[in-house]
Amino acid sequence: MAEIEKPYGIICKPEDFNWRVRKVYNWQGGLEVMIELDQLDGCVSFGETVKEAKQGLRESLYLWIRTYGEQQLPDIHNEAQLIFLDPPMEVAEFEYINNELQWLKNLYGGTE
Repeated sequence: MAEIEKPYGIICKPEDFNWRVRKVYNWQGGLEVMIELDQLDGCVSFGETVKEAKQGLRESLYLWIRTYGEQQLPDIHNEAQLIFLDPPMEVAEFEYINNELQWLKNLYGGTE
């Protein structure tokens, strides 16, 4: 996987972080794979397959760094990467999220 070079010479790539892998429902109600870099809140990629989700991690990491800055990156250690396989999203969780989004839409007058 491609690397992102930081100005002070340290290499940062998605494999430097632990991953959380989970099947989640997409906006159409179908399942897709989500990979989140565990130490970077909100650094996430989606795909129909693990391979597709993995390919999006480089861009996600780049955007995370642009948003929060390199100084917010945790220290990179030369240790084994952990990959956590979380249980798939349940229908009840999907419905809860959609109900919350609908409530926010109604509250703030969103359009269709």
